[in-house]
Amino acid sequence: MPAHPPPSSHSASSFRVSAWLGRWLCLFGLFGLLGLVSAAQAPGLPLSLGMQGIHSLGSGARLFLASDTAAPADAAALPAWLAQQRPTTDIDLFGGAYWLLAQVRNETRETAWVIDPNDTLIDLVDMHVYGPGQHDAPRTLLTGYQRPHEYLLHYGKNVQLQPGATYTILIRFSSPYYARAPMFGVKTQQDYRKLVGKENFLMVASIGALLALGLFNFFIFSITLEKASAYYALYVLTYGLAWAMTFHVFADLFDWHMLQLHYVPFFLLPVFSTLFYMHFLHLRNYSPLLYRISKINLVLPLLLLPSCFFALQYAHALATIAITIWMLLALTCGIVVWRHGYQPARFFVLAFVALMLPGFLILPANLGLMPAMVANAQLVTLLGGTLDGLLLAFALADQIRLLRNNLEQRVRERTLALTLSNDALLTAKEHAEVVSRHRIDFLSAMSHDIRTPLAGVIGMLKFALRDQSVRGRTQEYLRIGLHNGESLLTILNDILDFSKIDAGKLTLETLDFDLLALVGDAAGIVQGQADAKSLLLRRELALDLPRYVRADPTRLRQILINLLGNALKFTANGEVLLEVRRARTPPRGDGRSQIEFIISDTGPGIDADTLPRLFQKFEQADHSTTRRYGGTGLGLAICKELVELMGGSIGVESRVGIGSRFHFSLPLLDGSAPAANARQLPRHARHACRLRILCAEDVRTNQIIIGTLLEAMGHAVSIVDNGEEALRALGSGAYDCVLMDGRMPLMDGEQAARLVRDGGNAHFPIPDAHIPIIALTANASEHDRQRYLAAGMDDFLSKPVDEALLFEKIDAIIDLLLARGQALPPALPAEEDALARQFGLDTASAAPPDTPPPVDPMSVPVHILPLAGLSPQHLQRIAQAFLMEAPRRLDLACHAVRNGNASAAAAAFHALKGSAGYLSRPTLHSLCHQMETLASNGQLDNVEQYLPQLQEALDVARRDLEEHAGSTS
Repeated sequence: MPAHPPPSSHSASSFRVSAWLGRWLCLFGLFGLLGLVSAAQAPGLPLSLGMQGIHSLGSGARLFLASDTAAPADAAALPAWLAQQRPTTDIDLFGGAYWLLAQVRNETRETAWVIDPNDTLIDLVDMHVYGPGQHDAPRTLLTGYQRPHEYLLHYGKNVQLQPGATYTILIRFSSPYYARAPMFGVKTQQDYRKLVGKENFLMVASIGALLALGLFNFFIFSITLEKASAYYALYVLTYGLAWAMTFHVFADLFDWHMLQLHYVPFFLLPVFSTLFYMHFLHLRNYSPLLYRISKINLVLPLLLLPSCFFALQYAHALATIAITIWMLLALTCGIVVWRHGYQPARFFVLAFVALMLPGFLILPANLGLMPAMVANAQLVTLLGGTLDGLLLAFALADQIRLLRNNLEQRVRERTLALTLSNDALLTAKEHAEVVSRHRIDFLSAMSHDIRTPLAGVIGMLKFALRDQSVRGRTQEYLRIGLHNGESLLTILNDILDFSKIDAGKLTLETLDFDLLALVGDAAGIVQGQADAKSLLLRRELALDLPRYVRADPTRLRQILINLLGNALKFTANGEVLLEVRRARTPPRGDGRSQIEFIISDTGPGIDADTLPRLFQKFEQADHSTTRRYGGTGLGLAICKELVELMGGSIGVESRVGIGSRFHFSLPLLDGSAPAANARQLPRHARHACRLRILCAEDVRTNQIIIGTLLEAMGHAVSIVDNGEEALRALGSGAYDCVLMDGRMPLMDGEQAARLVRDGGNAHFPIPDAHIPIIALTANASEHDRQRYLAAGMDDFLSKPVDEALLFEKIDAIIDLLLARGQALPPALPAEEDALARQFGLDTASAAPPDTPPPVDPMSVPVHILPLAGLSPQHLQRIAQAFLMEAPRRLDLACHAVRNGNASAAAAAFHALKGSAGYLSRPTLHSLCHQMETLASNGQLDNVEQYLPQLQEALDVARRDLEEHAGSTS
């Protein structure tokens, strides 16, 4: 026999329970009296077992308190065994162990029967069947919550009873608590299987319906975020979970037994339901008093919930009390809110009526106040709860209908308001479009009216500088004027670029280009700026960089020049470093390489308060720098916009007194080697064919510049001042192409181009309506380009005219004319070009001088290497900077070596190495490189051995440079 728990100390305590719940006895006194009378009946003759079975063995059985004694070995030993037992009349609902003794006589011919403990949870059940002989060994049947079940979700056990025989059935049952007094019935196996099938179907259908309602309302909550739907879903899911545990779904399907958790969902039911009806009924608005009282349902169940773990025998009674209070309060709240006119509350009231009807029949029996009125009370309660969930779903649906009606009314009102304000919005939209058009027109006008005279200034200064008769101070004045003109053009381009970006009109090219060459080109453009300030401009390119990439080279060069120019502009001494490398990020899936560009300087640095607004338009780190260094404050804003247009990101770190570090990264596609570019041809290149070109331009300066450039390329040029004259010239003469200015008096270029494409008019008939026309204007925006192309022009050139780009456009026109089958005369020989002779570009003058034999740098005094574009004055300034800076760098290095600071020593040697790179003799540079490597590896002892050699090499360089400076002064 299995071990059993000791008898409960609460035996025969029904009178104490009745006294504790006197009010309930008053309410259900009559039913309680009937129950006590029924329970006190003395056992009589054996119970007759017919085909309908026996509903409850307790009606003719004797009840005893169970001890640790085992059941008798046979029926003959029963009298002696019974004499030792303690009879009792009631089962304590707070738990305990009991013996139930009954006799049955099989009055049928059926032999297959089932003994069924039911109507409550029972932890352990041992059933002993004696007979028919007095000395026959008993058949022992084991069932209960903790034991395996022959029938799913039921305790019933099969037994064979012979027809006409009398059997004694001795049942021992024990449990920590009883939800109600257990019942033991006997049924035929056939009837019992039907009962199990019917009840299991109802259980699974009810629990499945609750689960479906819960999940569906969670889905509704995910869309509407309505809290009532979420609380309802939690409520019905908790209800289904509670009854699934009560019917042993988890125990039978998953062998999961945890008796302490059975009543946890029942304690949570009032909490979730109260949260639901507080929101659903808008209780705070309709009845603030009931809203405050209902908080009892939130507090009391949670306070009583620990009884499941520390006082399990009382948990069912405490849960019954909490649930009773909750149902009464919920029904009251629903009725009150319904009376206030909230129609969805009617379904809520019906739902709780459906839930409470089974409760009024079952809850008193759970407290022992009345006998059980229905069979399988748990199933009846589950069905009532399922009906409650369905009706609450109807209530939510009715609420949604009401909200939809209110929403439709609000939508109609809002639609009316929007209709009334629509005219104002349309007016504002039209005004904004007019302002936008005026803005674009203003930009176009400013571009043309400012760039046109500026193009003339820059062009004339370039021509003047090409004149070899210009020397000395005059040449310097012209260079200064050209520099200022180009600076003004840069400022204008910045303003126009930012305006185009801001208006969304800037477009990017996608071309194959040499990344390494572009970086070198950008650095070469600002090299003169670095040399003029005696700054070291270094480049460090990673070995794994792709050679050719595909992007917009013009915009990338613009970003690099802007950032490098800023670094050089604000750095007084030291160096500027440009690093290009692959980003340390995982490879992209689109085949692009993330390339990082880093520009570091040793300038004054930028304070932390300024960094956040550094990339805003018209911002500089210090507003005083606008006058000190010039500029609009748009450069960094344009860089940021361009980088982001190209799909990258830009940032900056800086420390005051140390320097700044600007960095940006771009996703660049791998490219291929680009085709040869006509723009890279020498300036004196001439076309193979000679064209007759008509140039319509109203500004005399531009007429001279364009005419001179075209004549230098070998073409015959005719100049007119406006569109009418251009039409007259095209009607009376033969031309191969037209360069047409956009804005001219009397008739602008756009009107003239349209008339040309239409074949002219009665006053100006045009024989060749397909003559190539190139727009030539200072309106440099994409909007203007598209407008001129739409007017019938074939191509577009912006002013100031780029000589190489002009050469490329004319070359394309020559190819077009030849493809049409037009015969073109060959260009005149270069010797006959007076312009070439004027600028010293003839063959004789252009012949390179004899190359002198190479000289050993160790055999001549140390001097500054000559650099392209630098005058002797620039070289002297570089030498003076070296003489001042190099000894200080060496002192810093020696001090760091003596103090054992390897990193500081390496940095000092590195800086001195950069300055030594300008010297003609490589000794000092090589020593600095070697000592920098040793210091970086921490080998300061070896560094110290080379210090005398370094000092000697520096002394030689200083002596030679000082002597050279003295001889030239």
